[in-house]
Amino acid sequence: MPESFNEYRARVSGLLGSRDPMRVLAATPRRLTLLTDHSARAALVRRPVPGKWSALEIVAHLADAELAFGWRVRNMVATPGVPLQWWDEHLWSQKCRYIETPLHVALGAFQAMRSANLTLLRSLPRASYRAAFGVHQTRGRQTLHDFVVMEAAHDLNHLHQIEQLLRPPRRRPRPVLLS
Repeated sequence: MPESFNEYRARVSGLLGSRDPMRVLAATPRRLTLLTDHSARAALVRRPVPGKWSALEIVAHLADAELAFGWRVRNMVATPGVPLQWWDEHLWSQKCRYIETPLHVALGAFQAMRSANLTLLRSLPRASYRAAFGVHQTRGRQTLHDFVVMEAAHDLNHLHQIEQLLRPPRRRPRPVLLS
């Protein structure tokens, strides 16, 4: 059974803990590059089980999530109270063919959009983080601060998944044969 938004929020918020969300957002592009930099395409497209994303699909998802994040941030700042549409990330992964996306394209798109979004977020007065808000189609009222915190936690969740997917398999020790 898929987890609810509240279950998801609790799980990924635990990954963020007391870390500064803006620092996490700023560090993610470099961490993502370090994790994927020397990975073979076969490792990047390997899915852990059918129906779960590969590392490449996660990177492509992060690029599209950053696009959605930037759109939402701008809408909330420009028009507080704006309705925020839900998007089906799994449908996007299929229809936008994430598995076929070259890593450098997905990574480059993510890095460029993250840089633009961070520039905007850093330019906003602190009061904007509580005053700017949207009404999410499935989550209800969320402030800009809420979105920044959730985006940082979202980053950590997916970075952890990529680490797991690209970690070299552990070798089992050879049994000691006693004669």
